[in-house]
Amino acid sequence: MGSPRKNGNSSHIVSLIAEKVKALGEVNFKYILLKDTRLEYCRGCLACMIKGEEYCPLKDDAASLRTDLLNADGVIIASPVYVHQISALLKNFFDRFAFFMHRPAFHKKCSLTVCTTEISGLAETTAYLKWITGCWGFFNVHSFGIIVDAFKEDGPYRRKAMAEINRAAQGFFEAMQTGKRPTPSLDNMKFFNAIRMKIKIHKDKMPRDYRYWEERGWLNAGYFYPARLNPLFVILGKLPVRIIMLVLRLKLGSPLYRRMVGSTNTQYSK
Repeated sequence: MGSPRKNGNSSHIVSLIAEKVKALGEVNFKYILLKDTRLEYCRGCLACMIKGEEYCPLKDDAASLRTDLLNADGVIIASPVYVHQISALLKNFFDRFAFFMHRPAFHKKCSLTVCTTEISGLAETTAYLKWITGCWGFFNVHSFGIIVDAFKEDGPYRRKAMAEINRAAQGFFEAMQTGKRPTPSLDNMKFFNAIRMKIKIHKDKMPRDYRYWEERGWLNAGYFYPARLNPLFVILGKLPVRIIMLVLRLKLGSPLYRRMVGSTNTQYSK
């Protein structure tokens, strides 16, 4: 829960989802209110990338939160819209676990993301939540937002929103039960290739990241997990990486580019 209010609109929507999920089967929920956790701001020291998250110098609730995430079958992440984005509490949460962007750990888990607003900012906020949970490896079952004042009134909007809540709960429950993983989309392939490029480039700078990928066989794999890959997506998924490398070469100049990228770029320049 990313709201600074204990019983705010986001909490209300999540409670409705939880009721629908529990009606489908035996599911235990653990509510984590970020406002009640002790989570300091990331210092940008890169210790988690270089040596591992256990070397983070901040001794707060991050380790227990990480355990909760890894032990869950599914995770619901909710936030109010603040200035057309997620709340500061939730952004700090994502910042503190930035290593999950480099070392995705949730490919066998599903997520459901929810945001609430008075009137605007739903599109960009829901898109961000869907994107970041996907980068962490979650199968994002559903990502939606609610205009709370309209939701409080009986009428077409509330009925449509309740139908979406029902679909989200159903999909979330089924995904937890089956553990299914989706066929990688084009965006999934783009992210896989882009983050692999970064891992290889920073092999010496961030050795923990590189070792994580090496241990899982991702450095030379087609994707994070065995799946039937769309041949067109495989080709198109590599194009953004090649464009990035070309732009870097033009911006930095060849000597600096070679020092920064080195031999890592060989496979992308062919």
